[in-house]
Amino acid sequence: MSQALIELKDVSVVYNNKILLTDVNLSVNRKELVYLTGKVGSGKTSLLKILYAELKLTKGSVRVLNFLIDGIKSKSIPLLRRKLGIVFQDFQLLSDRNVHENLRFV
Repeated sequence: MSQALIELKDVSVVYNNKILLTDVNLSVNRKELVYLTGKVGSGKTSLLKILYAELKLTKGSVRVLNFLIDGIKSKSIPLLRRKLGIVFQDFQLLSDRNVHENLRFV
């Protein structure tokens, strides 16, 4: 059995005295396709920010592509982000390039 590519264990996040996530557990394996859906303010963006090391954990552990997010060194974050692909709902294309060139750029 292969190891999960993304794994969150008992993750909680408090930011500016506001609880964003509480006791989240998630495992994503190779070849799985995952959609995050939910109401505004339900924590979708916060969860993504944890995955690419933008938001610090209050509790729990996160492993993304063999990077341990809790305690990741600043110099390792760009490599993590290059290996992790996230498509946001409101993505922006580079206006000086066509669609094919925008995709090739990424």
